[in-house]
Amino acid sequence: MKRIPLSRTTSLVTAAALICGGLTAASVGAAGGADAATCSSASRTTKKATLATHNYSKSVTQTAGALAKVTYTIDVGTSGAGNPYVNSITDTPPAGFGKPTAKVRAYHFLTGLKEEAVPVTASGTGWKVSNTGWSVTSSHPVTASFTYDMPLSKFPGFPVTSGGIAVTGTVGVEGDFPGLTACFLTRPMSPGEAIGSVSGDLSSSGSTQDIISEVVAGLVGGVIGGIGSGSKSAS
Repeated sequence: MKRIPLSRTTSLVTAAALICGGLTAASVGAAGGADAATCSSASRTTKKATLATHNYSKSVTQTAGALAKVTYTIDVGTSGAGNPYVNSITDTPPAGFGKPTAKVRAYHFLTGLKEEAVPVTASGTGWKVSNTGWSVTSSHPVTASFTYDMPLSKFPGFPVTSGGIAVTGTVGVEGDFPGLTACFLTRPMSPGEAIGSVSGDLSSSGSTQDIISEVVAGLVGGVIGGIGSGSKSAS
């Protein structure tokens, strides 16, 4: 009998659980249909200041596979006169999401538009990025992107809605916006995504093609054909 290294076995089991669990859960997704109809992946609001109107938006991809990385994008812009500065942007993710990584894209007078990774700190029920002052103009909003790992508790087929945002900065641009939410629909992880999720374990445990062959053809085939149809006596 062919022996499979332990590390590869772990990868196979992980991929199988992600794919088969997603396929089994797919039929349950219809139960969330009513909520899905009201699941909006983006929301926007404005705030009038003395010389300008400030614009705020939050968005997320419309669907995400189980255990995927989920990125919420927050834009803070302005129209009219003035050049406000943003000192911090706080994102409130859905319940159960852990600490994210973050990037901020902003215009710098010496270097132009630039995106860079920034530290993230806890702030109440959310996560905050801070700066001495990101410049905001009518042509160049400040964009903060918070990327989270989806928790195992998020079941495929149902909507997931985040909390809102908060912004601090010069007078007029600051504000709390708890209603600025974003919603995405979970879905079963595809075979390719499942393989990608364990790709870090595959370098010494076999090729991606082998994993796909063994997991998709062998295990997923058993789910599609029925539990009993794949049972054979060992020869």
